[in-house]
Amino acid sequence: MVKLLLNSIALDPNRWTKDKIPYFRLERLLAAIADAGFRFIEVWQYHISEESGPGIERIRALADSLGLSMPVVGLYPQLHLTGDEHERHMANVKNLIGAAATLGAEVVKIFVGSRASALLSQAEYERSVGCVKELMSLASAHDLIVTGEMHQKTLLDTIESCERLIVDVGDKRFKICFQPFDLRDTEQALRDFDRVAKDALHVHYQGRREKKMELLENSDLDYRRLTQALAAHDFRGYICLEFTKDCVVERPEEFKLRTVLENARRDREFVLRIAQDVNMEIVA
Repeated sequence: MVKLLLNSIALDPNRWTKDKIPYFRLERLLAAIADAGFRFIEVWQYHISEESGPGIERIRALADSLGLSMPVVGLYPQLHLTGDEHERHMANVKNLIGAAATLGAEVVKIFVGSRASALLSQAEYERSVGCVKELMSLASAHDLIVTGEMHQKTLLDTIESCERLIVDVGDKRFKICFQPFDLRDTEQALRDFDRVAKDALHVHYQGRREKKMELLENSDLDYRRLTQALAAHDFRGYICLEFTKDCVVERPEEFKLRTVLENARRDREFVLRIAQDVNMEIVA
């Protein structure tokens, strides 16, 4: 069974600002998400990072009342820190993982560091792997799976680095969040997915056309064929609508939540149609 999620990062215009202070609190978004017909959410770290314990419990209670669940929480740990700085950072990561568990998450998705794999020395790479293993231990205490997102300027920035890290972490609960490296190249995306399919639990969809956000059905990357590839590999995980048309604006006050959610709804219906065509069992 595949779950189709909406990422709360798509609903916040401050996602790429330096401080990443959310324009909308997650509580403010939940009713609108439910009204748009969604049931499952991937939560952006910064929608919960400043919430207290009671605040996290309040978010969970509101989500439950709206028929929403949050099976994935996305985090951005730093893997290059040392000494006291590392200890303080990992204490914060521990708190975030605890918050994810309170929200009812099944998976913690991480950016695997913030430096390109080719730029790391062997010692830096080994320290990063050690940090991932430490994070795995924190997640395992809450029975959470961890997925690493394929992304430039991280340890998962090539297919080879993905394959290497899977082996070096050596934990069956560490999986891949597949995201095409080039959102214009369908053939490469299909070849890459074939390489990591056995370890992929989580897939990000975002429509882009000529470098601008677009509906999936009009995207440069053919999401029909990618969905067909998932079905061919008997994929049974999470497909997440990470971004959608009109979610990027020049100024936060220009962001139109209703418009973005309508575009996300159209993307959801597109994925459901394709899934039906390829006999993929999916809930959304």
